[in-house]
Amino acid sequence: MLSTMALSISACGGGGSPEQKPVVNTTPQPITNVVGSVTIQGNAQQGQILKANVSDENNGVVTNSPSYIWYADSEVIESQTQSQLEIARSAVGKKITVSVSYTDGDGFNENVTSAPTDTVIKIPNAEGSIAISNELGEEPELIVASTLKANITDANGISGAIEYFWYVNDELISEQNQATYTLVESDVGQSIFVRVEYQDADGYNESITSTSTKLVVSNLPVTNGEDFPVGASIPGNTPIDRNAPVSEESFELGGWNAGTINGDYNPGRDSSIPKQFRFTQFQNPDSFSAETTITRFGDYSAKLYWQSGDPAKWNDDPNTIDNVDRKAMLHGRNANTITSTVWHGFSVYFPSEDINLVEGEDPLFFQLHGAPDPGEPGRQPPLALTIQTDGFYVGYGWDAREFNTSTGGQGRDKFHIPLNMADYQDRWLDFVIEVKADPFEEKGFIKLWINGKQMADITNIQIGYNDAKGLYPSWGWYFTGTTNVTRNNDGTLYLDEIRHVEAADANYFDVAPGYFSK
Repeated sequence: MLSTMALSISACGGGGSPEQKPVVNTTPQPITNVVGSVTIQGNAQQGQILKANVSDENNGVVTNSPSYIWYADSEVIESQTQSQLEIARSAVGKKITVSVSYTDGDGFNENVTSAPTDTVIKIPNAEGSIAISNELGEEPELIVASTLKANITDANGISGAIEYFWYVNDELISEQNQATYTLVESDVGQSIFVRVEYQDADGYNESITSTSTKLVVSNLPVTNGEDFPVGASIPGNTPIDRNAPVSEESFELGGWNAGTINGDYNPGRDSSIPKQFRFTQFQNPDSFSAETTITRFGDYSAKLYWQSGDPAKWNDDPNTIDNVDRKAMLHGRNANTITSTVWHGFSVYFPSEDINLVEGEDPLFFQLHGAPDPGEPGRQPPLALTIQTDGFYVGYGWDAREFNTSTGGQGRDKFHIPLNMADYQDRWLDFVIEVKADPFEEKGFIKLWINGKQMADITNIQIGYNDAKGLYPSWGWYFTGTTNVTRNNDGTLYLDEIRHVEAADANYFDVAPGYFSK
């Protein structure tokens, strides 16, 4: 490399002072190359990022000219040609160097190599975790015949064999030592967890345990459950004797009546009819009508209708969807205490052309609700029976606190009764529910029958709220949440044969819809 140099020359003339004139030396002078260097920035530990920093006094480094080769000891690390390197597990116990080829700012081609790092150390052990999912990695469905899968996460990686141990409650399930487990009928009413043992990819021995699932439920009528005949649609001459109901309504008088009349709309109310309901909530003027063509028993049933499109327009603020805007619902009387055992029976008919459920919608059609004490907010119902595209769901909750401001209570759970849509549409379904409430201890239970088949027997649970009054029943549509209330289809159902009994010797036949002979 060459450069030019300027010189000064003096000359004398006329006896005066010598005159100095610059003389330019155009002889090229060589540029001396100063060899660059590369250093490695970062910690020599598995998983850390190292960075190659190139320094060169000859006007720096020409952009895009460097190429990098990384080494673990003397072996080239394949496919690592950038200025940064993430240290892999395979480099543990080795020293890292980097060679860089580049052109500096004065045109010199350079090839420099860094000093080696310290010996790479492995990462500390991060204890793994395990979660139970379905086979797709989603929230598992805890019903008989569903398959659960153990999913292990370990920052150290996993290599080698894994031993699986599945438990029902605290009892080891024999001969179940694989990553999946299929629920069986004997698991119903119990919870499942899994423990695994393995050596991670960094040589650490691990033994980790999942949390327990919620309770498993049956996907069929309860094995060895108590089943009953379906009540006849036509009365005979010798009906069975029933315990006196707390409330009973078959709409045979062509309407309804209630103890409290409120809201903007009360279609079908007849003040001459006995007050079998505490109150009602009807979204619109057509939310109730007495039906004569689709009946479970007798001459009338209730047709309950909810209108989509602009549900907020009906009640109070037309720009706000309030509670009544979501409902076409009748409400019954409170149980005697918050720990009462109650029986409820009713028939419901879901017409396929007037329901049109889509995935994600789950409107409620029966509930047992708590009456909040003064100062408490409205809360989720302690028992909610909802309908979805894959069957029915029963949600339940509890709160033992005497006063609280939580709408969700202290805990909630649910179970699924799987059915095809064709199995529950365009036909009458007889529901019988026996519930023992207990918000304080796991001494409550839920038993459910559909058309005489026992579909659920959930025992040893908390259910209910610590209120002054017992739970009360509600029948009809309740389109909760955003997805339900913004659906594009109206909702219609038919309701008949409502009974509510609370007696020490009460049984299935006291509330079951239809006629039963002696």
